Amino acid sequence: MRLSLPRPVAAGPAALQAEFTRVSQPFRWPAGRQVLAPGDACSVMAFVIEGSVRAYLLGADGREVTLYRVRDGQGCVLSASCLLGGTPFPASAATEEATSGWAVPADAFRGWMDRHRYWRNYVFGLIGERLAAVLGRFEELAFQRVDTRLARLLLSRVGKGGTALRTTQVRLADELGSAREVISRTLGRWRQAGVVCPARGEIRILDRTRLARLAGGA
Repeated sequence: MRLSLPRPVAAGPAALQAEFTRVSQPFRWPAGRQVLAPGDACSVMAFVIEGSVRAYLLGADGREVTLYRVRDGQGCVLSASCLLGGTPFPASAATEEATSGWAVPADAFRGWMDRHRYWRNYVFGLIGERLAAVLGRFEELAFQRVDTRLARLLLSRVGKGGTALRTTQVRLADELGSAREVISRTLGRWRQAGVVCPARGEIRILDRTRLARLAGGA
């Protein structure tokens, strides 16, 4: 398996790159694989080069709340914090598509924290960045309306100029920490207003300007 180095490693000192190449192991996981569950011990820190891993919380009622995604050379911050603190993984993590990357063993990860200031700065920066993102996520859940969050999610997922998103109402509900019925009712109202056109496995955006207004909370 030929994989590029993660961006933080590729930008780091040559000694760190050499150690990373020597001790890290490549992995390839199929889509839909449960990578970690609550209470699992963390033995590696994973860097995703291709694909996507979703970290999420699963409630007693079966509803899910997405915390963040690991992709594009990023590392998993919850794994990093567990390795540093010797604590079990507090959430769930699963692949959304076929995913490949690098796994850094726990001993190497901790050793680099002691010996490489660059690595320490990267890990602490990653923790701070992800913590801010997760806090922002819970702020959305606590204070923003579901329709506002749904509009923002659709716009972010289709990208600039996009008009269609391949997804399901169940996946959208899981992403937003809501119920499928709530998402279905919201999309139904928007369909009647000519904003979107939900179909099986797909949502087409008909009026991006109005959807953007809804995303702004108007």
